[in-house]
Amino acid sequence: MPFRMKPTYIIDRVTDINLEDLKDEGIRGILFDLDNTLMAPKSGVLTDDIDDWLKIAKKDFKIAIVSNNTNLEYMERVQSIFHCPVYAAAKKPSRKIAIKALMAIDLLPSQVAMVGDRPLTDILVGQRLGMITILVDPLIKHKEINIVKFLRKLERIFIKPASKKF
Repeated sequence: MPFRMKPTYIIDRVTDINLEDLKDEGIRGILFDLDNTLMAPKSGVLTDDIDDWLKIAKKDFKIAIVSNNTNLEYMERVQSIFHCPVYAAAKKPSRKIAIKALMAIDLLPSQVAMVGDRPLTDILVGQRLGMITILVDPLIKHKEINIVKFLRKLERIFIKPASKKF
């Protein structure tokens, strides 16, 4: 698959993902990034709207979390919140841990969507594996350090508007 920096979908929040559309595309599982996708970075707190949406999603989709976060104590707390496979220190866009997550949920990449807030990590790993990719806006933008803000702007320069929208 050729390199491209264009997610399948670009949306504001994970709660904007149309689960019926994903089912219609043959998607049976979702891999999520954690920090700034499902919860504010390093917070360990899940908002009610995302929690409610995840409960609905778990009825029809197998879920796993693939994070570059290396704090194992924090990630253990996250596991107790989400009750699904959670992988830390993934080194995305490396595919190794994402493949482990796919094996844990027993699905092929073509049956899974990758959801995250970073094009050069989350979206790229999904594309490298042949998944549908969904780019979300980061939950907390204004509190990020300046280098992260700069990198986000730089990443977004290479993204053209998605051809599909939910």
